[in-house]
Order: sequence, then structure tokens, then C-alpha cells
Amino acid sequence: MSKPIFDARLKSSLVPGIVAPIAALAALTMLAMFLITAGVVRSGANAELRRSVDTEIAALADVYVTGGRDELIARIDDRLQLQSIEPDRARYMVANADGARVAGDISRWPLLSAENSEAGFVTLSDGANVFARATQLGPDLKLVAAREYRSGDALIARLRIAFLIAGLFVVLGAAGLGWIAALRLRGRVRRINAAFRSVDTGGVRPLLLADDRQDELGELAGHAERLIARLGTLLQAQRDITDQIAHEIRTPLTHLENRVLKLIDRSVDPELVAGLGQVRIESRRVSDLLDSLLDIAASRARRGDRRGFAPVDLSELAASLVDLYADSAEEAGLALQADIEPGVAISGDAMQLTRLLTNLLDNAFKYVPKGGEVTLRVAAGPRIEVRDNGPGVPEELRERIFDRFQRGRAEIAGVGLGLALARAIAERHGLVISCRDAAPGAAFVLEPETEK
Repeated sequence: MSKPIFDARLKSSLVPGIVAPIAALAALTMLAMFLITAGVVRSGANAELRRSVDTEIAALADVYVTGGRDELIARIDDRLQLQSIEPDRARYMVANADGARVAGDISRWPLLSAENSEAGFVTLSDGANVFARATQLGPDLKLVAAREYRSGDALIARLRIAFLIAGLFVVLGAAGLGWIAALRLRGRVRRINAAFRSVDTGGVRPLLLADDRQDELGELAGHAERLIARLGTLLQAQRDITDQIAHEIRTPLTHLENRVLKLIDRSVDPELVAGLGQVRIESRRVSDLLDSLLDIAASRARRGDRRGFAPVDLSELAASLVDLYADSAEEAGLALQADIEPGVAISGDAMQLTRLLTNLLDNAFKYVPKGGEVTLRVAAGPRIEVRDNGPGVPEELRERIFDRFQRGRAEIAGVGLGLALARAIAERHGLVISCRDAAPGAAFVLEPETEK
């Protein structure tokens, strides 16, 4: 289990993105150095090979001039016998005008012009690679002197092995240093990410991001720290203002309701009592509206905030709500069904989750006509579904129905905040709520958010 997790973390980390280019650059640098070194060695070996062959053929030509044909053949035989232990053997051929061999160990004349004293790298008939030069000694006699270059190839092969070993150490060393540097960089970046993540989960306190290094990342950390501190101030100010507004509105509404109750007690006029009762209902409606709006704002502001969460048994919670709503369903002429898988749990706020489910059940009871059916399902995931066989929700409203003050049908009482609050509570708990066609009716489904 630990290996896939490690691989996933490694793939999503900046460390491989830093180490891989450094290691690749080190490898390419060593390859370039080897190619340059091999080129220099090859160039020097070829120059030395040319000088050796030119010196050899000049000496043999001088032997022919001073000693004649027989002396030249004798000298070539002597040299062939003395060089058997040399890695780069000298090769010779003396031929007559038509190319037939007279002396030497080359069996066939190479493709070189003796008249032009041509030289070049050729492959002999026995497969040996040589550098050779041909020259015309006389009208009916020509000479080619050549030398193999196996020692140069052997030297380059040894250089290749040496560079391969050295390159391996260089690449490993560069990758190790890059890894250390990348880990230090990742540590600094993680501190910044942790600070922003704390804001996303409800924290607003600075995490001492800034360090003593006055580089671009240090400057970014300083800006992030100041931004988080400023954000904390703004969020606190927003909460203070919201609490103050709620207090300023709720207090006079409470006083109004108390005065209305006193007037109702003192009044003997039935019409006045009825009117005062309506005033009391409207004041209660405004108070409930205010509470719902504040709950929505608080839940949305604390989206992802896990503070105060505790394990909640959703199965037990749902079962208790089914028992609670059983009498109401019977009075409304509805069938309330439960399909609850035992042991389904979630980390959350029990009171808010209760509010979430009751809002969905209230919504279903409100729209399903008498004789209809409402089903509450809870399954592992967790997956929660409130399904009914009522009139359903038109497709064009299934997204907007979770907006504030959005109602499915105008003739049904309500202000359109129940589903908006349900969505806000769901989002705080990492759940996604959706409205789907139940054919017939509607299904409100809660599922965990998927990582993108």
C-alpha cells in the first residue's frame, strides 16, 4: 500500500521535475565531453598515423633509389618479421605495373592511385582497416605502405568505459545535489501551501512563512503571510458585522413579537386578534428567514472547515429522523420508506447534518401530494438519497433549485432557502448535492466530492 502512495506523491511533487533535468544535463555534459575527447584522440591518432605512413613510404622509396628493387624487397621482409608484436602492424605491397604482387603481405592492390601518390583509409582484402599511401617507384614498379590503427580504437574504447563510469558518478552526484536542493525548495513551498490550505479549512493565522533568505521564494512567502493576515482580519470583521446585524434585527423582532402577544391577550376584538396573529406569523417568518440566511452564509464561509467535527453515525441519524417523521408522514397521507445501510459514518457536525436531512425531507413532504411516497436511503460512501414520486423538478431548474429564493412551484409555501442551506451544509462537509429525475418524481443525492 505504501508504494503506490509514495509513487503518487512523487508524481505530484516538484522534486522529480527538478532532479530529472539536472541528471539529464549532467549525462548530456559527460556525453559531450566524451565525444569531444574521443574526437581529439582520434584526430591526434590519425595525424600520427599519417606521419608514420608518410615517413615509412619515404624511407622505402629512398631504399629503392639507393639499393634497387632487391634491396627494397629485402628491407620489407625484414620489417614484416620484426613487427609481429606491434599492435598497429605495418603492411606493405610491392607490385608491378599491372598490380600483381611482387613482395609484401598485402595480397591485393588497394583502390589507391600510385601515380598521384594517393593516401587514405581503406579496408584490405583480409578485412584489416588501415591508413595507406601508394607511390610510383618506377615505370614497372609501385609501392603501397599501410598501418593498422587498432590501438587508437582500443584507446577510445577504454575512454568510453572510463567516461561511462565517471559519468555515472557525476550523474548520481548531480542528481543527489539536485534532490537535496529540490527537497529544501519543496519544504519552503509546502509551508506556503500549508498556510493557504489552513485558510481553506478555516484557519486564518499566519504560519511564520517568511525566512531569512531574501530570494524570490522568500519574497513570495512574505506576501503570502501578509495576505493571510489580511484575510483573517477581513473574515473576522465579516463575522463581527454579521453577528451585529443579526443581533440588531433579531432583538426588535423579539420585542415586536412579545408586544403582539400582549396585545392579543388584552384584545377582545376577534378581527384585531386575527390581524395581530398574522403580524406575529410574519415576524416569525422574517426571523426564520434571517436565521436561514445567516446559516447559509456561515456554512459557505466555513466550507472545508473541519474544526469541531466529530464522527457521526449517519445510519443512526437517518433512522432517528425516519422515526421522527413517521407521524407527520401519516398525517400528510404519505408513505415514508427507509433503506439504511448500517454503520455508515462521516466526520462532521451532527446538528448541521440533521438540519441537512430534515431540509430534504421537508422539501419532499412539501411537494409530494397525498398518497405519494418518500424514501430515505443511506449507503456507504457515504451516499444519501431522498427520493419521492411527486411531480419532480423540471430539467432546467435542477441546477438553479439550490440557489437562494429559488422555488420549484410558486403555489407551495416557502421562501426558497431550504435547499440553498442544504447545499451550503453539504459543501462544508465535502459533499456534493444534486437533483435528478426519479421517473417519476425527484431524487436529491449527496455524494463525496471527487478530486480534480
